Amino acid sequence: MENQTIKVCVRIPGNRKEELLQFAEKLRSEDQSAGRRGPGWDAKAIHGIARHKYGGLRQLFEHHEWPERGSDMMRQVQARIKAKYGSVEKFVSDHR
Repeated sequence: MENQTIKVCVRIPGNRKEELLQFAEKLRSEDQSAGRRGPGWDAKAIHGIARHKYGGLRQLFEHHEWPERGSDMMRQVQARIKAKYGSVEKFVSDHR
């Protein structure tokens, strides 16, 4: 379980909630800096690139001439990315 991300529920004094949230964010940032990725990192990366580089998911599909539209885009985007770029990592590095 050492390199696995887990969800933890704890009871703490109400006045220390913000302190705990900041500590949890620090741990997540350290993991990301060390190259470890949390759940959903690939979807977040794809959608961030689609939004910033193309103007949105629909524009990403239009640019690549992929036929899906609407909710079909959400179901097919990762498969399309992997078919075109080989992996999500390659897609991300190609769009830096």
